[in-house]
Amino acid sequence: MAAIALTYEKILKYIDEHIKKEITLGELSKHAGYSQWHLSRIFKTYSPSPIMEYIRNKKLYAAAHEIYAGKKLYDVALDYGYETPAGFYKAFQTVFGCAPSEFKNNNQNYKTRSNIFMNIGSVKNIEELNEVFEFFKLVHADSPTTYKPEEGELYGRKWWIGEFNKNPELLLYIRDGEKICGAIIGWADKGGNVTVADDGVLDEYKDKGIHEALFIEFEKRAKKLGFPGIALGIAEGQEEFYAKLGYMGSMLIQSEKYSVDELKNFLETSCGKNCELTGTNIYDGYVNQLWLRVSILDKELKSKFENELGDCWCQVIVCKGI
Repeated sequence: MAAIALTYEKILKYIDEHIKKEITLGELSKHAGYSQWHLSRIFKTYSPSPIMEYIRNKKLYAAAHEIYAGKKLYDVALDYGYETPAGFYKAFQTVFGCAPSEFKNNNQNYKTRSNIFMNIGSVKNIEELNEVFEFFKLVHADSPTTYKPEEGELYGRKWWIGEFNKNPELLLYIRDGEKICGAIIGWADKGGNVTVADDGVLDEYKDKGIHEALFIEFEKRAKKLGFPGIALGIAEGQEEFYAKLGYMGSMLIQSEKYSVDELKNFLETSCGKNCELTGTNIYDGYVNQLWLRVSILDKELKSKFENELGDCWCQVIVCKGI
């Protein structure tokens, strides 16, 4: 499992480093040291998309950034391997729900035909910070990012104001007119990476490329600030979205009933070889934990611990080097 996961990470890194070049399956196969058939099987383990579809989407996400920054559409199309503007426009429309020209105009505050402003901005003041948290109340009723009354508590009001003062670039939103329709907020954790505390879009704005655009912009800003990676915990049903963006997965298994050795024994006897044990811990002296490297798309493992063994709580953590 470890070798397969490392190969997948190696493939993603190669794609990111050569995103403006033509990348073939044969080229990736040679770089990874596997046959094209075996490489496709590895990719299928970790991604909801075939390799070439993943590459096409990554190129379009990267192209959207350059369009957003004001680069000429024709030049962007050529940079990302499209011989004609028509082919680029059609592919872009499929992913983002609007033509590249409309997307570019969004940055100039013109509405698209689907009434969406693709105007990504950073939180500029406390009033906007309040507005973002009101947005998250709509998206996640139990959002951990809602202000808490305890001033000094993690995710409390005073704490978030401190994070806003440190890195406002990590507090992003996207508007449709005056209404926030998507947001992503993060903070610099003690490990030197960025932790995403919350993200999401309103239901009517899903599947329009907005969430993807927010994440790509967030990654770009985090990288510019010098952070090496991003991590976040995800909820059930979000696996394919993060896998599509190239995030890798780990799973935290926790139990107060079963010892670390009992959890390990269940892992070895009942869960097959589709994961790798990367660490153990006893949190606060009584919560027994296993850390596993897994595919984000592997939902069976979580079910085995929570339903077959019982008295366990599982959390999928995704991460990505930037």
